[in-house]
Amino acid sequence: MICFIGIDGSGKTTLAKLLVEEMRERGIKCTYVYGRYRPILSKPIFLLGKFLFLRGKDIRKYREYSNTKREVVRKHIFLASIYRNILLLDYTIQIFIKIVFPRIFGKVIVCDRYVYDTVVNDIPRLDDSFDTIKKLVEKCFKIAPKPDLVFLIDIPEELAYRRKSDTPSIEYLRERRNVYIWFGKEYNMIILDGTKSLEELKKCILTYMGWL
Repeated sequence: MICFIGIDGSGKTTLAKLLVEEMRERGIKCTYVYGRYRPILSKPIFLLGKFLFLRGKDIRKYREYSNTKREVVRKHIFLASIYRNILLLDYTIQIFIKIVFPRIFGKVIVCDRYVYDTVVNDIPRLDDSFDTIKKLVEKCFKIAPKPDLVFLIDIPEELAYRRKSDTPSIEYLRERRNVYIWFGKEYNMIILDGTKSLEELKKCILTYMGWL
């Protein structure tokens, strides 16, 4: 199981699909998986919460929007806990369908985003301390398989912002990039320089795979 993680605009999807293509050319059974959480069971609750508590808040005013979300979690800890548990149940089902079953049948899984991205972007929390984030990651790994290899694509937030037109702000990316850099050190990930060309990055990945 191989994962590609990083901030929006870092090139995760492109590199994950390049690796899948390379593996298939080598005759390796593999499958591409979008491994970040997608709301299904929890979507009605998410939409209701957004309507009740975040109505009128502009996500482009990122700091204001983010602070409001934190305040809502603090004021409604019990409801936030229920939502978090439903989200984790929802995510567990998705992981079993997309990751566990294909692995049982001997496929190599190439994940575009995974638990780390889900924790950073989707799970409500009281604060953004590394300790809180790590506890949520470890909670997810009680139900989700740990990857064998993780490539963290690191890229300056200014460049990522230019690549993605739907990103709320540079501050949004900077905040997340700091967490990803911490992830890289904490979990001994392979950190790749996302400013390099696709050809250079592909060469780096294949070298780590032992194919060059």
